[in-house]
Amino acid sequence: MLRLVFRRRKRSQSLGCVDERTLATFRNPKQGLRDILARIIEDFDSKSGAFAGLKYNSPWILATADWAERSGHTVEELCEMISQWRISIFSGEQTNPKIVQIFEDLRSAAEEWRTETDYVDPPTPYNPEEAKFPNRKELKAHTLKAWSSLGLSRQWHQYDARGLSFSGIFEDKFGHDIRFSMTFKLAYGGPVRLFFQFPYYSEGDPRHLDLFMLSGWFVCQDLRLPEAPDLKWTVGKSRTNFDAVDGVLAIVRAILSCLRPTIQ
Repeated sequence: MLRLVFRRRKRSQSLGCVDERTLATFRNPKQGLRDILARIIEDFDSKSGAFAGLKYNSPWILATADWAERSGHTVEELCEMISQWRISIFSGEQTNPKIVQIFEDLRSAAEEWRTETDYVDPPTPYNPEEAKFPNRKELKAHTLKAWSSLGLSRQWHQYDARGLSFSGIFEDKFGHDIRFSMTFKLAYGGPVRLFFQFPYYSEGDPRHLDLFMLSGWFVCQDLRLPEAPDLKWTVGKSRTNFDAVDGVLAIVRAILSCLRPTIQ
């Protein structure tokens, strides 16, 4: 198993401990949120911390030996780039020039590979059959029960022919009311979307966290790599098996555990 050690910011104690650094963080909640988002991405990618033991594919599956050779970098360097590139986008922090260079080298290698192989992204034709979910009732009941167990201060859901959406509000470590939602796009075959909205809106601020970016699907597209369906979650049509939904809900719980206040 690949083990990658990040050059993380020094943390003398866990994010929930009250020491001088933590007190300084609470005096600057925007930077505190940046630190938490960085930790979420690092732990998600390495399947550690709050994400340890969860079943999903890390974005590091994109860092293959073949792409490392083509780009002139090591697998470990590609993994670090995949994580740090997303951290800079999520947190609003400036990307390290070394990370930018690795990104550009891999994207150039992917473009060359596309030219060599005449590869084009497969079309996604609309199939009306994929929009038929005979398990809508069971899917709604299963998800609503799990959603109600998250301990949110407010929650609601919307359901129509196009899909099913669950939303809620919780208080983070800094006293912000954070709104987030999980949506099943049933009219488009059932892809799962997850979106956390933070109360910052200026350029460079940590504004949101979403599954599209967290999973690595966005960086895969940005790098011009071939599609990676293993980085997506799609709702199934079974009336009794809801593995994809439960998988995303497990990620939701992990994220909530990072953002919520730590009980001393």
